[in-house]
Amino acid sequence: MPFLPFVLLLAWQAISKSASFALGWATAIYFGQVPGKQGRILSVICLVAAAWVVVLVGFAIPLLAGALLDATGVVSRNFTVDPPVALGLGVGVVATPPAIAGATVWAEFHDERSLRRWLSLVAGSYPASASLGIGVIQMVLFTPVLLVQRLIRKQALVQTALSMREGTDDDDLLEALRASLRTIGLDRMKVREVEGIVSWPMRTVGFAARHLIGAVVRGDPVRVDVDGLQVYGYATNVAIMGPPDDAHRARAALQRQLPFNKAHVTWSDAAQDLEDELLDAMRSAREGGRDDLERRLEAVRERMDRADIDPIEWGALDRIRMQVLLRSGDQRVKVRMAKPSTRISATNTTSTRAFQLERRSG
Repeated sequence: MPFLPFVLLLAWQAISKSASFALGWATAIYFGQVPGKQGRILSVICLVAAAWVVVLVGFAIPLLAGALLDATGVVSRNFTVDPPVALGLGVGVVATPPAIAGATVWAEFHDERSLRRWLSLVAGSYPASASLGIGVIQMVLFTPVLLVQRLIRKQALVQTALSMREGTDDDDLLEALRASLRTIGLDRMKVREVEGIVSWPMRTVGFAARHLIGAVVRGDPVRVDVDGLQVYGYATNVAIMGPPDDAHRARAALQRQLPFNKAHVTWSDAAQDLEDELLDAMRSAREGGRDDLERRLEAVRERMDRADIDPIEWGALDRIRMQVLLRSGDQRVKVRMAKPSTRISATNTTSTRAFQLERRSG
């Protein structure tokens, strides 16, 4: 069959693309959107961990069991494995979990990027890799079911960046979501545990999330139901599922309000530093005046233009910059209107002074 290699190649490409698509959707649904290099490393780690579990369960354990049964005389050997194949299989089974741990250290999933940190993870990398690999296999199997359910219910899944500031906890996250969604009239919020088949892979991945990939993945995301929407808070983003119009409207509210509620809406350290500078400029606007605020914002904008940040992060920062300018302007108008009103009350002035005040405020 001269066409067999070509057919097998096409089949392999179709399978690999389908697996990549399913894995992409699975990690987005269960882990949230993990940005940049860490997101790419996480995808590779998930794929490698799943392959390691398949090789371990499908080949290594049966071969080892067969060798032990043959050595004890229970069952005679009915197959042979070439020594190079056996050696490669053994090295792969033993070396893959430490390699996964090394990748997490190199990608800065942990606070310390050092050989010592990697060595501390080696022993736990075996159960953590098994936890991650089995969880990923579950995700790939369950994701088509969840996608079909979402299509039947005509629900959209939208996401936006979120990284809570240092010193905050889940209560601060819930308050940030509540305050942001309240601005568009969504206030009937109920916190719920993730349940159903969605929760199974999360529970399976729990050990890996705690000991291997916890910096970018939550083992148990925060779930909030609010006026027909399901809102999931992950380690690096918020996912919203529900009717398309409502989901997009809720995402827009979160993008507007989260920066002013103890949260970052950018991912990289450089972008978050710029985000902090913008908010510091807003907090000091009353002392320095409007002109000083505009100079500070212009200086931040120039650094934004030179910074090596993602275009999406640049857009988020520019939106925050404009919001800071608008919010500070609204606050100064309130202050300017408050001072003349006191003079009006004290001098019992008439509408002439009020007209002058209106012109100044305008």
